[in-house]
Amino acid sequence: MTESASLPVPLARWVESVLGPIQVVRDASHARTNSVVWEVSGSAGHHFVKVAPKAVFYTRETRAYREAVPRLGYGNAPALKDSSAELLALVVTAVDGEPLKSETSPLQRRATHEQAGRLLRLFHDALPNHAAQAEAANAAEAAVTGLEKHVADAGDHLSAAEADMLRRIVSTLPALGPLPAGLLHGDFWERNMLWNGQRCALIDYERSTPGPRVADFVKLATAVWPDHPQLSTALFTGYGRPLSTIEQQALVAFTAADAASALAYGPRHGDPHVTARGRRTVEHLKQEGLR
Repeated sequence: MTESASLPVPLARWVESVLGPIQVVRDASHARTNSVVWEVSGSAGHHFVKVAPKAVFYTRETRAYREAVPRLGYGNAPALKDSSAELLALVVTAVDGEPLKSETSPLQRRATHEQAGRLLRLFHDALPNHAAQAEAANAAEAAVTGLEKHVADAGDHLSAAEADMLRRIVSTLPALGPLPAGLLHGDFWERNMLWNGQRCALIDYERSTPGPRVADFVKLATAVWPDHPQLSTALFTGYGRPLSTIEQQALVAFTAADAASALAYGPRHGDPHVTARGRRTVEHLKQEGLR
Protein backbone atom coordinates (compact mmCIF):
# COMPACT_ATOMS: atom_id res chain seq x y z
CA MET A 1 0.00 0.00 0.00
CA THR A 2 1.39 3.40 -1.00
CA GLU A 3 0.07 6.21 1.14
CA SER A 4 -0.50 9.94 0.90
CA ALA A 5 -2.14 9.73 4.35
CA SER A 6 -1.59 6.65 6.49
CA LEU A 7 -4.32 4.46 7.87
CA PRO A 8 -3.59 3.07 11.33
CA VAL A 9 -2.19 -0.44 10.93
CA PRO A 10 -5.15 -2.39 12.42
CA LEU A 11 -7.57 -0.36 10.31
CA ALA A 12 -5.45 -0.80 7.16
CA ARG A 13 -5.38 -4.56 7.64
CA TRP A 14 -9.14 -4.70 8.01
CA VAL A 15 -9.78 -2.40 5.02
CA GLU A 16 -7.52 -4.51 2.79
CA SER A 17 -9.31 -7.66 3.97
CA VAL A 18 -12.49 -6.04 2.63
CA LEU A 19 -11.23 -4.33 -0.53
CA GLY A 20 -7.95 -6.01 -1.38
CA PRO A 21 -4.71 -4.07 -1.90
CA ILE A 22 -4.94 -0.29 -1.66
CA GLN A 23 -2.68 1.96 -3.74
CA VAL A 24 -3.78 5.45 -2.66
CA VAL A 25 -5.04 6.86 0.61
CA ARG A 26 -6.23 10.46 1.03
CA ASP A 27 -7.35 12.16 4.22
CA ALA A 28 -10.93 13.29 3.61
CA SER A 29 -11.83 14.37 7.15
CA HIS A 30 -13.88 17.47 7.79
CA ALA A 31 -12.22 20.39 9.58
CA ARG A 32 -13.29 19.28 13.04
CA THR A 33 -11.53 17.18 15.64
CA ASN A 34 -13.95 14.24 15.68
CA SER A 35 -14.04 13.69 11.89
CA VAL A 36 -11.92 10.72 10.79
CA VAL A 37 -12.44 9.84 7.13
CA TRP A 38 -10.16 8.56 4.36
CA GLU A 39 -10.72 8.13 0.64
CA VAL A 40 -9.05 4.93 -0.54
CA SER A 41 -8.41 3.67 -4.07
CA GLY A 42 -7.34 0.32 -5.41
CA SER A 43 -8.41 -2.51 -7.67
CA ALA A 44 -11.87 -2.41 -6.06
CA GLY A 45 -12.30 1.25 -7.04
CA HIS A 46 -12.88 4.32 -4.87
CA HIS A 47 -14.26 3.93 -1.36
CA PHE A 48 -14.42 5.91 1.86
CA VAL A 49 -13.32 4.62 5.24
CA LYS A 50 -14.95 6.29 8.22
CA VAL A 51 -14.16 5.82 11.90
CA ALA A 52 -16.93 6.92 14.23
CA PRO A 53 -15.94 9.11 17.20
CA LYS A 54 -18.23 7.12 19.52
CA ALA A 55 -19.99 3.77 19.49
CA VAL A 56 -23.40 5.45 19.38
CA PHE A 57 -22.52 7.16 16.07
CA TYR A 58 -21.26 3.89 14.62
CA THR A 59 -24.49 2.15 15.64
CA ARG A 60 -26.66 4.90 14.17
CA GLU A 61 -24.81 5.01 10.87
CA THR A 62 -24.67 1.26 10.32
CA ARG A 63 -28.38 1.04 11.10
CA ALA A 64 -29.13 3.77 8.60
CA TYR A 65 -27.06 2.08 5.89
CA ARG A 66 -28.79 -1.24 6.45
CA GLU A 67 -32.39 -0.13 6.96
CA ALA A 68 -32.89 3.20 5.18
CA VAL A 69 -30.16 4.09 2.69
CA PRO A 70 -30.98 1.24 0.26
CA ARG A 71 -34.41 2.87 -0.21
CA LEU A 72 -32.76 5.92 -1.80
CA GLY A 73 -31.68 4.07 -4.93
CA TYR A 74 -28.42 3.38 -6.71
CA GLY A 75 -26.16 6.42 -7.00
CA ASN A 76 -28.28 8.52 -4.64
CA ALA A 77 -26.24 7.56 -1.57
CA PRO A 78 -23.13 5.56 -0.73
CA ALA A 79 -23.58 1.84 -0.17
CA LEU A 80 -22.19 0.05 2.86
CA LYS A 81 -19.44 -2.36 1.86
CA ASP A 82 -18.58 -3.61 5.36
CA SER A 83 -18.35 -2.48 8.98
CA SER A 84 -16.32 -3.33 12.07
CA ALA A 85 -17.83 -2.85 15.50
CA GLU A 86 -14.41 -3.46 17.05
CA LEU A 87 -12.84 -0.58 15.11
CA LEU A 88 -16.03 1.54 14.93
CA ALA A 89 -15.26 1.68 11.20
CA LEU A 90 -17.25 1.54 7.98
CA VAL A 91 -16.25 1.13 4.36
CA VAL A 92 -18.71 2.74 1.93
CA THR A 93 -18.71 3.25 -1.80
CA ALA A 94 -17.93 6.64 -3.30
CA VAL A 95 -20.67 8.56 -5.12
CA ASP A 96 -20.29 11.29 -7.74
CA GLY A 97 -20.61 14.92 -6.79
CA GLU A 98 -19.36 17.75 -4.63
CA PRO A 99 -20.99 19.26 -1.52
CA LEU A 100 -23.53 21.89 -2.49
CA LYS A 101 -22.23 25.43 -2.05
CA SER A 102 -23.81 28.86 -1.97
CA GLU A 103 -22.07 29.77 -5.24
CA THR A 104 -23.76 26.90 -7.08
CA SER A 105 -26.03 28.34 -9.78
CA PRO A 106 -29.58 29.11 -8.55
CA LEU A 107 -31.10 26.65 -11.03
CA GLN A 108 -28.87 23.78 -9.97
CA ARG A 109 -29.26 24.66 -6.30
CA ARG A 110 -33.04 24.44 -6.61
CA ALA A 111 -32.75 21.12 -8.44
CA THR A 112 -30.51 19.79 -5.68
CA HIS A 113 -32.92 20.80 -2.96
CA GLU A 114 -35.87 19.26 -4.78
CA GLN A 115 -34.02 15.96 -5.21
CA ALA A 116 -32.76 16.10 -1.62
CA GLY A 117 -36.34 16.54 -0.44
CA ARG A 118 -37.39 13.40 -2.31
CA LEU A 119 -34.49 11.43 -0.82
CA LEU A 120 -35.23 12.68 2.68
CA ARG A 121 -38.87 11.60 2.39
CA LEU A 122 -37.74 8.09 1.45
CA PHE A 123 -35.33 8.11 4.39
CA HIS A 124 -37.98 9.32 6.84
CA ASP A 125 -40.42 6.70 5.62
CA ALA A 126 -37.96 3.89 6.43
CA LEU A 127 -39.33 3.92 9.98
CA PRO A 128 -43.12 3.96 10.44
CA ASN A 129 -44.64 6.85 12.36
CA HIS A 130 -45.82 4.68 15.27
CA ALA A 131 -42.36 3.15 15.71
CA ALA A 132 -40.74 6.57 16.19
CA GLN A 133 -43.40 8.34 18.25
CA ALA A 134 -41.75 7.77 21.62
CA GLU A 135 -38.45 9.25 20.38
CA ALA A 136 -40.31 12.18 18.80
CA ALA A 137 -41.96 12.98 22.12
CA ASN A 138 -38.59 12.67 23.87
CA ALA A 139 -37.01 15.10 21.38
CA ALA A 140 -39.65 17.72 22.11
CA GLU A 141 -39.21 17.24 25.85
CA ALA A 142 -35.42 17.42 25.54
CA ALA A 143 -35.66 20.72 23.68
CA VAL A 144 -37.65 22.18 26.57
CA THR A 145 -35.62 20.71 29.44
CA GLY A 146 -32.26 21.44 27.82
CA LEU A 147 -32.99 25.08 27.05
CA GLU A 148 -32.00 26.51 30.43
CA LYS A 149 -28.53 24.99 30.25
CA HIS A 150 -27.98 26.43 26.78
CA VAL A 151 -29.25 29.84 27.87
CA ALA A 152 -26.90 29.81 30.85
CA ASP A 153 -23.96 28.68 28.71
CA ALA A 154 -24.72 31.39 26.12
CA GLY A 155 -24.14 34.05 28.78
CA ASP A 156 -23.81 37.54 27.36
CA HIS A 157 -24.58 36.32 23.85
CA LEU A 158 -28.27 36.40 24.83
CA SER A 159 -29.97 39.32 26.52
CA ALA A 160 -32.50 38.63 29.28
CA ALA A 161 -35.33 39.62 26.94
CA GLU A 162 -34.03 37.34 24.20
CA ALA A 163 -33.68 34.43 26.63
CA ASP A 164 -37.28 34.94 27.76
CA MET A 165 -38.42 35.00 24.13
CA LEU A 166 -36.72 31.66 23.45
CA ARG A 167 -38.25 30.17 26.60
CA ARG A 168 -41.74 31.22 25.54
CA ILE A 169 -41.34 29.82 22.04
CA VAL A 170 -39.78 26.51 23.04
CA SER A 171 -42.33 25.98 25.82
CA THR A 172 -45.08 25.64 23.19
CA LEU A 173 -43.70 22.29 21.98
CA PRO A 174 -45.45 19.93 24.44
CA ALA A 175 -48.87 21.44 23.73
CA LEU A 176 -48.57 20.74 20.00
CA GLY A 177 -49.20 17.03 20.58
CA PRO A 178 -47.72 14.14 18.61
CA LEU A 179 -45.66 15.23 15.62
CA PRO A 180 -45.21 13.13 12.46
CA ALA A 181 -42.21 10.92 13.16
CA GLY A 182 -39.75 8.79 11.22
CA LEU A 183 -36.07 8.04 10.87
CA LEU A 184 -34.21 11.37 10.86
CA HIS A 185 -31.07 12.03 8.86
CA GLY A 186 -29.89 14.17 11.75
CA ASP A 187 -27.46 16.40 9.82
CA PHE A 188 -29.54 17.44 6.84
CA TRP A 189 -28.00 20.47 5.19
CA GLU A 190 -26.13 21.45 2.07
CA ARG A 191 -22.76 20.06 3.12
CA ASN A 192 -24.26 16.57 2.99
CA MET A 193 -25.93 17.03 -0.39
CA LEU A 194 -23.54 16.04 -3.18
CA TRP A 195 -24.34 17.43 -6.63
CA ASN A 196 -22.76 16.16 -9.86
CA GLY A 197 -24.58 18.51 -12.21
CA GLN A 198 -27.56 16.20 -12.67
CA ARG A 199 -28.15 14.21 -9.53
CA CYS A 200 -28.12 14.74 -5.78
CA ALA A 201 -26.65 12.14 -3.45
CA LEU A 202 -27.23 12.24 0.30
CA ILE A 203 -24.34 11.34 2.63
CA ASP A 204 -23.31 11.20 6.32
CA TYR A 205 -25.73 9.27 8.53
CA GLU A 206 -23.95 9.11 11.88
CA ARG A 207 -26.56 11.33 13.54
CA SER A 208 -29.51 9.39 12.18
CA THR A 209 -32.08 8.61 14.87
CA PRO A 210 -35.85 8.21 15.24
CA GLY A 211 -37.62 11.48 15.96
CA PRO A 212 -39.98 14.22 14.74
CA ARG A 213 -39.54 14.70 11.00
CA VAL A 214 -39.65 18.47 11.26
CA ALA A 215 -36.42 18.46 13.28
CA ASP A 216 -34.51 17.57 10.11
CA PHE A 217 -35.35 20.96 8.60
CA VAL A 218 -33.92 23.13 11.39
CA LYS A 219 -30.46 23.73 9.88
CA LEU A 220 -31.82 24.76 6.50
CA ALA A 221 -34.53 26.87 8.13
CA THR A 222 -31.93 28.81 10.14
CA ALA A 223 -29.00 29.03 7.72
CA VAL A 224 -30.38 28.92 4.16
CA TRP A 225 -34.10 29.49 3.74
CA PRO A 226 -34.29 33.02 5.23
CA ASP A 227 -32.26 34.30 2.24
CA HIS A 228 -33.48 31.73 -0.29
CA PRO A 229 -37.15 30.89 0.32
CA GLN A 230 -37.34 29.35 -3.15
CA LEU A 231 -35.11 26.53 -1.90
CA SER A 232 -37.68 25.71 0.79
CA THR A 233 -40.33 25.54 -1.91
CA ALA A 234 -38.13 23.27 -4.02
CA LEU A 235 -37.33 20.95 -1.13
CA PHE A 236 -40.94 20.45 -0.09
CA THR A 237 -41.90 19.90 -3.71
CA GLY A 238 -39.51 16.97 -3.69
CA TYR A 239 -40.61 15.89 -0.22
CA GLY A 240 -44.13 15.51 -1.55
CA ARG A 241 -46.02 17.62 0.98
CA PRO A 242 -45.68 20.90 2.86
CA LEU A 243 -45.37 21.07 6.61
CA SER A 244 -48.66 21.01 8.47
CA THR A 245 -49.65 23.98 10.61
CA ILE A 246 -48.56 22.14 13.74
CA GLU A 247 -45.23 21.21 12.13
CA GLN A 248 -44.66 24.84 11.15
CA GLN A 249 -45.19 25.85 14.77
CA ALA A 250 -42.88 23.06 15.92
CA LEU A 251 -40.21 24.16 13.45
CA VAL A 252 -40.22 27.66 14.96
CA ALA A 253 -39.86 26.13 18.43
CA PHE A 254 -37.03 23.82 17.37
CA THR A 255 -35.21 26.71 15.66
CA ALA A 256 -35.49 28.71 18.89
CA ALA A 257 -33.95 25.81 20.81
CA ASP A 258 -31.25 25.54 18.18
CA ALA A 259 -30.44 29.25 18.52
CA ALA A 260 -29.75 28.86 22.23
CA SER A 261 -27.66 25.76 21.57
CA ALA A 262 -25.68 27.54 18.84
CA LEU A 263 -24.98 30.56 21.05
CA ALA A 264 -23.80 28.23 23.80
CA TYR A 265 -21.62 26.09 21.54
CA GLY A 266 -20.23 28.56 19.01
CA PRO A 267 -18.42 31.04 21.27
CA ARG A 268 -17.09 28.31 23.55
CA HIS A 269 -15.58 26.36 20.67
CA GLY A 270 -14.45 29.33 18.63
CA ASP A 271 -16.89 28.54 15.80
CA PRO A 272 -18.02 31.86 14.26
CA HIS A 273 -20.36 30.14 11.77
CA VAL A 274 -22.40 28.41 14.48
CA THR A 275 -22.42 31.59 16.56
CA ALA A 276 -23.63 33.63 13.59
CA ARG A 277 -26.39 31.10 12.88
CA GLY A 278 -27.66 31.35 16.44
CA ARG A 279 -27.55 35.14 16.48
CA ARG A 280 -29.28 35.37 13.13
CA THR A 281 -32.07 33.06 14.29
CA VAL A 282 -32.66 35.20 17.38
CA GLU A 283 -32.86 38.34 15.25
CA HIS A 284 -35.22 36.64 12.81
CA LEU A 285 -37.54 35.52 15.61
CA LYS A 286 -37.58 39.08 16.98
CA GLN A 287 -38.40 40.48 13.55
CA GLU A 288 -41.24 37.98 13.15
CA GLY A 289 -42.82 39.50 16.25
CA LEU A 290 -42.34 36.43 18.42
CA ARG A 291 -40.59 38.36 21.16
